[in-house]
Amino acid sequence: MIGLGARDSLRLEAGLCLYGSDLDTMTTPVEAALEWSIQVARKNGGSHAGRFPGAKKILDQLANGAPHRRVGLRPEGRASIRHGARLFRDRESANEIGVVTSGGFGPSINAPIAMGYVPASVAAAGAPIYAELRGERVSVQQSKLPFVTAHYKR
Repeated sequence: MIGLGARDSLRLEAGLCLYGSDLDTMTTPVEAALEWSIQVARKNGGSHAGRFPGAKKILDQLANGAPHRRVGLRPEGRASIRHGARLFRDRESANEIGVVTSGGFGPSINAPIAMGYVPASVAAAGAPIYAELRGERVSVQQSKLPFVTAHYKR
């Protein structure tokens, strides 16, 4: 038997989205870093190009980039950054740049991890940003997803 907490931590380590938290009807696959889920035949130049709901917007984002992106987040220290935590460019900024959509502790890597959305201009693996945790700003390093590489064979 496995509980929801265990399922959620493993999903988070694998960089998988949870509908309602990391994805909704307003999120495109490009914004969510899920371009791999769009069939090649449906992309520009494919035999079925543009034959899917939202094609105009999604194909434009594939060609020109999305305004914001889902990124992995590795908080400094041992405290977990949770869903809804606000993200900032620096320690003093009053302007929120994003939000954490999922967060918790990654048992396989023995460290806190999270995912969230930031402007595409800020999204870069290794780049520091800050998250609000209990009224304080905590340094967070952006990370590539997944946090734990899959070791299965196709």
